[in-house]
Amino acid sequence: MLTLTVTELLRARGVDNPAKYLVQHGMKYHQANRLLSGKLGSMTYPMLEQLCLICECTPDELFAWVKDEKTTVADNHPLYKLKPKAPVANPVERIKKLPVNKLEKLKKILDELEKE
Repeated sequence: MLTLTVTELLRARGVDNPAKYLVQHGMKYHQANRLLSGKLGSMTYPMLEQLCLICECTPDELFAWVKDEKTTVADNHPLYKLKPKAPVANPVERIKKLPVNKLEKLKKILDELEKE
Protein backbone atom coordinates (compact mmCIF):
# COMPACT_ATOMS: atom_id res chain seq x y z
CA MET A 1 0.00 0.00 0.00
CA LEU A 2 1.30 3.43 -0.95
CA THR A 3 1.20 5.99 1.88
CA LEU A 4 2.20 9.62 2.33
CA THR A 5 5.02 10.33 4.77
CA VAL A 6 4.68 14.11 4.99
CA THR A 7 4.35 14.16 8.79
CA GLU A 8 7.47 12.04 9.27
CA LEU A 9 9.43 14.09 6.74
CA LEU A 10 8.54 17.41 8.36
CA ARG A 11 9.11 16.15 11.91
CA ALA A 12 12.56 14.89 10.88
CA ARG A 13 13.27 18.43 9.73
CA GLY A 14 12.32 19.92 13.09
CA VAL A 15 8.71 20.89 12.34
CA ASP A 16 6.65 20.25 15.50
CA ASN A 17 3.27 21.09 13.97
CA PRO A 18 3.14 19.86 10.34
CA ALA A 19 -0.44 21.10 9.72
CA LYS A 20 0.39 24.63 10.86
CA TYR A 21 3.61 24.57 8.81
CA LEU A 22 1.80 23.52 5.63
CA VAL A 23 -0.85 26.24 6.07
CA GLN A 24 1.79 28.89 6.80
CA HIS A 25 3.50 27.92 3.55
CA GLY A 26 0.42 28.29 1.37
CA MET A 27 -1.61 25.10 1.64
CA LYS A 28 -5.30 25.43 2.44
CA TYR A 29 -6.24 24.46 6.00
CA HIS A 30 -8.71 21.73 5.02
CA GLN A 31 -6.26 20.23 2.50
CA ALA A 32 -3.45 20.10 5.06
CA ASN A 33 -5.63 18.43 7.68
CA ARG A 34 -7.10 15.87 5.28
CA LEU A 35 -3.66 15.12 3.89
CA LEU A 36 -2.06 14.58 7.31
CA SER A 37 -5.00 12.58 8.67
CA GLY A 38 -4.93 10.19 5.71
CA LYS A 39 -8.42 11.24 4.60
CA LEU A 40 -7.33 12.81 1.33
CA GLY A 41 -9.06 10.77 -1.37
CA SER A 42 -6.93 11.96 -4.28
CA MET A 43 -4.11 14.33 -5.07
CA THR A 44 -3.63 16.50 -8.14
CA TYR A 45 -0.29 17.18 -9.77
CA PRO A 46 -0.39 20.83 -8.67
CA MET A 47 -0.96 19.73 -5.06
CA LEU A 48 1.90 17.23 -5.28
CA GLU A 49 4.14 19.95 -6.68
CA GLN A 50 3.06 22.34 -3.90
CA LEU A 51 3.94 19.70 -1.29
CA CYS A 52 7.35 19.17 -2.88
CA LEU A 53 8.01 22.91 -2.90
CA ILE A 54 6.90 23.35 0.72
CA CYS A 55 8.81 20.29 1.97
CA GLU A 56 11.82 20.95 -0.28
CA CYS A 57 11.85 17.39 -1.57
CA THR A 58 11.04 15.19 -4.54
CA PRO A 59 7.82 13.15 -4.89
CA ASP A 60 9.55 9.88 -4.01
CA GLU A 61 10.50 11.33 -0.60
CA LEU A 62 6.81 11.92 0.19
CA PHE A 63 5.73 8.30 -0.25
CA ALA A 64 6.40 4.90 1.28
CA TRP A 65 5.17 1.55 0.01
CA VAL A 66 4.51 -1.59 2.03
CA LYS A 67 3.38 -4.80 0.36
CA ASP A 68 0.06 -6.10 1.67
CA GLU A 69 -1.44 -9.59 1.50
CA LYS A 70 -3.74 -8.69 -1.41
CA THR A 71 -0.95 -7.49 -3.70
CA THR A 72 1.24 -9.77 -5.78
CA VAL A 73 4.46 -8.06 -6.75
CA ALA A 74 7.77 -9.40 -8.04
CA ASP A 75 10.66 -9.19 -5.58
CA ASN A 76 12.54 -6.80 -7.87
CA HIS A 77 9.62 -4.40 -8.46
CA PRO A 78 10.62 -0.69 -8.35
CA LEU A 79 8.00 0.03 -5.66
CA TYR A 80 10.30 -1.66 -3.15
CA LYS A 81 12.56 1.41 -3.48
CA LEU A 82 9.84 3.34 -1.65
CA LYS A 83 10.26 1.36 1.55
CA PRO A 84 9.28 3.13 4.77
CA LYS A 85 12.03 5.26 6.22
CA ALA A 86 13.20 4.72 9.76
CA PRO A 87 11.99 7.49 12.07
CA VAL A 88 14.51 10.30 12.36
CA ALA A 89 14.77 12.15 15.65
CA ASN A 90 13.99 15.86 15.54
CA PRO A 91 17.46 17.41 14.99
CA VAL A 92 16.53 20.62 16.81
CA GLU A 93 15.87 18.70 20.03
CA ARG A 94 19.15 16.83 19.65
CA ILE A 95 21.08 20.05 19.03
CA LYS A 96 19.59 21.65 22.15
CA LYS A 97 21.13 18.85 24.22
CA LEU A 98 24.67 19.30 22.86
CA PRO A 99 27.33 20.90 25.04
CA VAL A 100 28.73 24.21 23.77
CA ASN A 101 32.10 22.72 22.77
CA LYS A 102 30.36 20.32 20.36
CA LEU A 103 28.27 23.07 18.77
CA GLU A 104 31.41 24.46 17.11
CA LYS A 105 32.05 21.05 15.51
CA LEU A 106 28.46 20.97 14.34
CA LYS A 107 28.78 24.45 12.84
CA LYS A 108 31.81 23.32 10.81
CA ILE A 109 29.94 20.27 9.53
CA LEU A 110 26.94 22.38 8.57
CA ASP A 111 29.19 24.89 6.79
CA GLU A 112 30.68 22.06 4.73
CA LEU A 113 27.26 20.63 3.88
CA GLU A 114 26.04 24.05 2.74
CA LYS A 115 29.01 24.36 0.37
CA GLU A 116 28.10 21.10 -1.43
